[in-house]
Amino acid sequence: MSGDEEQRVTTQRKVSFLQVAGFVWSYWRRLWFRFALIVAGALGAVFLEVQVPARAADLMQQARNYAAGEAEIEVAWTAMAGLLGVFAAVFCVHQATLRLWMYFASEIMQQMVSDGFHRVQRFSAEWHSTNFAGSTVRKITRGMWAYDQFADTVVIELGPALALLFGFSIAMIVRDPLTGLYFAGAVTIFVASSVVMSLAYVAPANQRSNDADTEVGGRLADSVTCNSVVKSFGAEDREDGRLLEAAGTWRVLARSAWTRSMDAGAVQSLLILALLGGLLAIVLWQFGRGAAGLDDIVYAITLYFIVNGYMRNIGWQLRNLQRAVNELDDLVEISQTDPQVRDAPNARRLEPGSGAIAFERVTFKYENQPSALFNGLSIEIEPGERVALVGESGSGKSSFVKLLQRLHDVEAGRVSINGHDIAKVTQQSLRRVIALVPQEPILFHRTLHENIAYGLPGASRDQVIDASRKAHAHEFIGRLTQNYDTLVGERGIKLSGGERQRVAIARAILADAPILVLDEATSSLDSITEQLIRDAIEVLMGGRTSILIAHRLSTVRRVDRILVFDRGRIIEQGTHDLLMAKPQGAYRRMFEMQTLGFIDEEPMTELA
Repeated sequence: MSGDEEQRVTTQRKVSFLQVAGFVWSYWRRLWFRFALIVAGALGAVFLEVQVPARAADLMQQARNYAAGEAEIEVAWTAMAGLLGVFAAVFCVHQATLRLWMYFASEIMQQMVSDGFHRVQRFSAEWHSTNFAGSTVRKITRGMWAYDQFADTVVIELGPALALLFGFSIAMIVRDPLTGLYFAGAVTIFVASSVVMSLAYVAPANQRSNDADTEVGGRLADSVTCNSVVKSFGAEDREDGRLLEAAGTWRVLARSAWTRSMDAGAVQSLLILALLGGLLAIVLWQFGRGAAGLDDIVYAITLYFIVNGYMRNIGWQLRNLQRAVNELDDLVEISQTDPQVRDAPNARRLEPGSGAIAFERVTFKYENQPSALFNGLSIEIEPGERVALVGESGSGKSSFVKLLQRLHDVEAGRVSINGHDIAKVTQQSLRRVIALVPQEPILFHRTLHENIAYGLPGASRDQVIDASRKAHAHEFIGRLTQNYDTLVGERGIKLSGGERQRVAIARAILADAPILVLDEATSSLDSITEQLIRDAIEVLMGGRTSILIAHRLSTVRRVDRILVFDRGRIIEQGTHDLLMAKPQGAYRRMFEMQTLGFIDEEPMTELA
């Protein structure tokens, strides 16, 4: 792990406890009535449990009265029935509350993970390119389970425990002001000490441990996803070392967090022993002076055993609460991050239309670049026109298409389709009118049928097969044991590059969008299959506005217009024949370099 990464892991603090609490409350209030019932049940159980010491003391008093001949045995039986009745009521209320809580919690967790996924799905391509997919998944799922711990701690454990201690403090003050005030003060000291230790001593270590855990997950996902690259370079040992480094950092930080948690627990145990020992000492002192009876001793001892467990749990639950807060903060941060490319407040749906495209004085700059890539770029593409984008790497071809899809927002000017500013229409409707066949197609780890039908949700088997035939994918699919029900593996790894390309073309055919973008769609195919796919693409482009990002210039001879890009500018445009007729033209020089092996060191220049 580099120094910068370690510093990030050991110092990062994202959101506060109040922000986490507000995030959780935003979900609880969605089901406010059920939440109110749960809180009422938890407080009802606390109220009943506060009665236990008094009922036990009453039973002892009635038994003593019976032994002294001052009362009938029935009175003692009644007192015992009252004590058992309280125990039974506590059990029933607690069980009913827990069962209601179980359904409530599972629904909240479902909403939480769905909302996290919904939000991440709508983050920009730039965001996804700078965040590990594995780390993102881990943040969402870990946050979901951290919520479970947070909610259980607050509603079922810590909240009722604090309410019980408050209730006992009031009951004891009413019964005996001296012992009651001592108990209330002791509880206040204990809770305050526990909070300070959890927030100032344990929490920072937990935060560092969680960040290191996220780093381990990200490195795991990165290496596993790129396993084919690892194997091709024989770099298994190198990746083992890289993960071991991150895991070693996690080990040190996790051990530190666990040690601090144990330290806090030890201090809290000593406080419990001292504070509750003092309570028993006061009661015994009063008993020796005749100011307290045997029933008061029974009351104090019963309270001791009840409160001892709760106070020990308070220390543990405070540590659990802080850990849950630390593990929730990534999900909270995701929930507070606005989508980088957002729909306008009154965004309309973009209807398919004819497919006319216009860039009007567009200025665009990548965040990590010092200067703008496009500066006042203007170009119009007519409906049904076939246009090829050519140029060196980094000249703006792919960026042109990304702006058309609105994967980024322009800084000035506008991009329009069918006369509609794409910044004022919904992103989903915009991208549904554009079918993309990328150079390196990515498939879901689903069946071939599902991957092809992704272009048209609800497509029938016949429609999928028809699209596959046109893309010449049906032939190889028919040779597979499970045909269209074959799982393709993560990112389609079980298929060859040419097979993945044909599946992507079939998907685009099925989408039937008015605008088609082809990123050198035949680059992964053998020469025989390439000709078949070119014929299929000719059919696919019929009647559609087609944009071809071309790396091999031999593939663009039959387009209507070629746009030659150079550092964000269109320096030439025209048909293949027209551009080849320019002796010093940039396109001609590029074409000759590819076809004749001619190398010209001079950079492309804008023609006068």
